[in-house]
Amino acid sequence: MPPVAVTIDADSSVLIAAGLLVGIGTRYGAGCTSGHGVCGLSRLSPRSLVATLAFMGAGMAIVFVMRHLLA
Repeated sequence: MPPVAVTIDADSSVLIAAGLLVGIGTRYGAGCTSGHGVCGLSRLSPRSLVATLAFMGAGMAIVFVMRHLLA
């Protein structure tokens, strides 16, 4: 099976900004999305439940805006 070609349709400034926002969000949320979603929820942590709901809600809102309002 041949390797899949990966293309990124964003310039360097967008990628740098995205990386910085992820880092700020990780610091502000006191952990990463997978840490809250997997480890935190398995420990029944209320803080991780709220964080995971916020991550998922924000992701769904961004997809809705990008696909339905800006398309």
